[in-house]
Amino acid sequence: MFSILRINTATGAVKKEAFASTEYLLGGRTLSSRLVSREVPATCDPLGRHNKLFFCTGVLAGTTVSSSDRLSIGGKSPLTGGIKESNAGGIVGTRMARQGLRCIALEDAPQDDAGWKIIVIGRDKIEFLDGSFLAGKGVYDKSDLLAERFGKKAGCITIGPTAEKLLLATGIACSDPHGVCSRYAGRGGLGAVMASKKVIAMVILDDGEVEPQFLDQENFKEGSKKVVNLLKANPVSSLFTKYGTAAMVDICQALKVLPTQNFRHGVMEGAEKINAQTMYDTIKARGGEGKTQHACMHPCAIQCSNVYPDKDGKLLCSPIEYETMALMGSNLCLKDLDAIAEMNRIANDAGVDTLDVGAAIGVAMEAGLAEFGDTKAAVRLMEEVRHLTPLGRILASGCKIAAKVLGVRHAPHVLGQAIPAYEPRGTKGMAMTYLSSPMGADHTFGFTLRDEAVPTSKEGKVELSKKFQVIGSRMDAMGMCNFVRYSVQNNMTPLLDLIKAHYGAEISEVEFDDIVKETLRIEHQFNTDAGISHHDYRFAETFYEEVQPETGEKMDITDEESLLARQW
Repeated sequence: MFSILRINTATGAVKKEAFASTEYLLGGRTLSSRLVSREVPATCDPLGRHNKLFFCTGVLAGTTVSSSDRLSIGGKSPLTGGIKESNAGGIVGTRMARQGLRCIALEDAPQDDAGWKIIVIGRDKIEFLDGSFLAGKGVYDKSDLLAERFGKKAGCITIGPTAEKLLLATGIACSDPHGVCSRYAGRGGLGAVMASKKVIAMVILDDGEVEPQFLDQENFKEGSKKVVNLLKANPVSSLFTKYGTAAMVDICQALKVLPTQNFRHGVMEGAEKINAQTMYDTIKARGGEGKTQHACMHPCAIQCSNVYPDKDGKLLCSPIEYETMALMGSNLCLKDLDAIAEMNRIANDAGVDTLDVGAAIGVAMEAGLAEFGDTKAAVRLMEEVRHLTPLGRILASGCKIAAKVLGVRHAPHVLGQAIPAYEPRGTKGMAMTYLSSPMGADHTFGFTLRDEAVPTSKEGKVELSKKFQVIGSRMDAMGMCNFVRYSVQNNMTPLLDLIKAHYGAEISEVEFDDIVKETLRIEHQFNTDAGISHHDYRFAETFYEEVQPETGEKMDITDEESLLARQW
């Protein structure tokens, strides 16, 4: 049996329920999306009392399996107006597992003038504490105060001051293994949803006593070792172990899909100044608190995260990911890793998604509020976000809103969510994925780039995107790190064997993929019910009319083709 803890944020009522269905067994996005679909009215106000927020662990959470403790957070997105699942690493999933929880649901909403609350979940009781002392503070200060009060081993979840103001490009920050709330479920505006419940933080104490029970412990141990060996043997995982996701800078530059100058170009002159090797060398040279390898959760055999230090060796930001290096770097024509790290840190502290705000700043630069390549101006715009100025609030509402307010037509988003760090005219497989995701533009939804023989051609990309939609969704369905997919995408048996050894549940690859596809159908149906039509899954018109200079390509995917990629 798997437990869901339901917390009514208006009344303080708490109820625990138990279920034994396959969706609760798997957890992750399989569970969050089904709960959203069943319990959240599709047409509701995302920031109103009828929306709910679900925090779900995966099927192997709390065990020794590498990279298996990601947390899926689901609800209706105020950014896209549709269904949303955003996931994060860190230790929250582990702490939930130790408390015997597969899911925590935040329901209802208090009056607008209600005070901020901290929800504390422990072995013996659940408390609502006054959270007013956290109000207005940045995420790093909130993290320190929570760690001081509840201990660094507690699993803490919090939001930034931008979310407190219900801005749309805000995320939810979760504790890393060092007790710092730096692991983000960043996309879709779910930070604002949490704020609408007047919950400024949630704490899962490190006093849980629930140990994983195994039907076949020896086979589970062997299976866990096998997964580690597969990860270490895979060349993609090994590349990320050394360089992290920053390795994608050179790859995307070579393929001419590195977003540059508000997605006008796919190549940036001087990209080597912000690539993986430069970051690696900088971290090594500065030493101190810097780390080229870092785990966002335990256990993890990949350790693709990093700790980027300032010139004195003190922590500046952890982590810097490729998506941020592109959206807050090349997209703004910035060639200074220190500036990108500073912007990343401000975004983390303010509680905003680096992709959507990076894209919004690109729009602002195109509107003439700053010059592309102006490092000081870019940091200043992030300070506007931190200080919640009128311009900062516009930028923290995402690139779609920013483009409308600032009068920019070339707005890089789908369904209101910023395009990730792959210029879509140069990679039609990724473009098809952006146009197919029920979550808004999302690279993890179906990552095709490594398997596109001719990236600029749309031929065969419906089938390719659908293939990798299933592969990527498998990991979300289980609460696994997306990078595990490279080691098991052609054979899910190692993970399915672990489920059998743990729970005694036998699920074939065909059955598992059927569960994944049914989840996709549910997500798309929610969006349809919410009033999102298939004509809404489009890029801005400029992507269809204007050539990307380096590839000579326009967007040529039709509505009919993207609709095929959304049909399951």
